Amino acid sequence: MQFGRSAVMAGQEYVEQNLNRWVNRAALQPYFNVSNSYVVNKLKLLVFPWRHKLWTRILKRSETTGETIGYLAPRDDINAPDLYIPVMAFVTYVLLVAISAGTSNKFSPEILGPTASSALAVIILEFTIIKLCVYVLNITSDVPILDLLAYSGYKFVGIIVSIMVQLSKAPSSVFWSVFLYTGAATGFFLLRSLRYVILPEASAGTVLPPQRKRRIHFLICLSVLQFGFMWILV
Repeated sequence: MQFGRSAVMAGQEYVEQNLNRWVNRAALQPYFNVSNSYVVNKLKLLVFPWRHKLWTRILKRSETTGETIGYLAPRDDINAPDLYIPVMAFVTYVLLVAISAGTSNKFSPEILGPTASSALAVIILEFTIIKLCVYVLNITSDVPILDLLAYSGYKFVGIIVSIMVQLSKAPSSVFWSVFLYTGAATGFFLLRSLRYVILPEASAGTVLPPQRKRRIHFLICLSVLQFGFMWILV
């Protein structure tokens, strides 16, 4: 169990160092404003997104003027992106990779850095693809960087499930079934969650049919790409 504890501590330290280097601590606080019930319900949503009906985020209004001042925090809106689950899932992913190496007597603290770096590289690649496509598709909505990083990080939940099945020595058919399911669930979740970003003006009727069609195609392609990203990390 010592290599497991070492993996947890090293993973947490790695995440904290990089987040503090790139992001203002004050900007991070709203993304960690979660409750136990939110975490449980969000995990259920990530694994079983098919029956969820309402995907739009809830607006936050000023108590004095009634004007919109943003969105509700994750603890009050299950559709709000958070960083608590992605960060914890990221650390757990690094831990599971270490455990997998430990079961083969190949564990070494040196594998933690490359594992975390590879995972971050995948997240950055996906983030770059999204930002590039948002620019090419001329989408004018200003989406916070942390929102996109949160959505990209949710894939680690499905990856963790797949790795746990792999560690249980289940038949390959079971692993592939679980992997394909979690990949589909992650892709569907991302498809529905990012719709308000990719099609922000849809409700106002200002998006021309050709533009709307291209944006929908992009959402579908991004959802399918989740299989590739998850396979790289598994």
